[in-house]
Amino acid sequence: MERKTITSNAIKALDETGTGTVLIATLNVKDSDGDVTLPGAFGKQDATIVPAHDWSHVPLGKAKIREEGNDVLADFKLNLKIGAARDWHEALKHDMENPPAIQEWSYGFGIEKASFGDFDGHEVRFLEALKVREISPVIAGAGVDTRTIAIKGADGPESLKLADHIAQAMKAVEDVAERCKKIQKVREEDGRDLSPDRYAELEGMEKALEGIDTAAKALAELLKRGPEIDGHEADLLLAEFTHLLVPGR
Repeated sequence: MERKTITSNAIKALDETGTGTVLIATLNVKDSDGDVTLPGAFGKQDATIVPAHDWSHVPLGKAKIREEGNDVLADFKLNLKIGAARDWHEALKHDMENPPAIQEWSYGFGIEKASFGDFDGHEVRFLEALKVREISPVIAGAGVDTRTIAIKGADGPESLKLADHIAQAMKAVEDVAERCKKIQKVREEDGRDLSPDRYAELEGMEKALEGIDTAAKALAELLKRGPEIDGHEADLLLAEFTHLLVPGR
């Protein structure tokens, strides 16, 4: 499942009953991931609302997703009988009543159909059909990026167990590798070479993977020393390993 986030005045309406409308995506524009979502990709569908992408949490409510021009809107209803939903309702109202609104909203989705091609002179992935799994209000300023490697909730990535954080990061690396294979296949079929920009991006990925390999070997050497290793030394190495998995942390 992938995730994308929108921050710019996303919520359009909210009343005292917990009924509201939020803008979750814009069609026909290239986003920061290099994706262009095409009209009809969302269509009309229902989705669950959960806080900060926490699937273990009781749902806050439900939403009906629709397309209106180039806007993708979610008409939602919070279940105000649930304490967490009441808390989010108050937080959202406060954000709207005290501009500028800074609340972030994000949605998790599966890709049912996609293709690669050129858009305004850039290689992009066209998202043609999506299945929205959930939409989430997320903490503004928590560093949630579109298709982030480790989703940062209210307590940031440190709220995850390190093993879970690394597992999420490795899954993202696998997804990137698979995407590169698809791009290569499309270009081979079209008889095209990699653009200079794309080549530079892949060079950066190769260097990042070399760094991960180096950190993994150092971690293996540390583990050979058994359980009596210096805790501070272990913490430093694990921090470096996580940094390599999630550049920019």
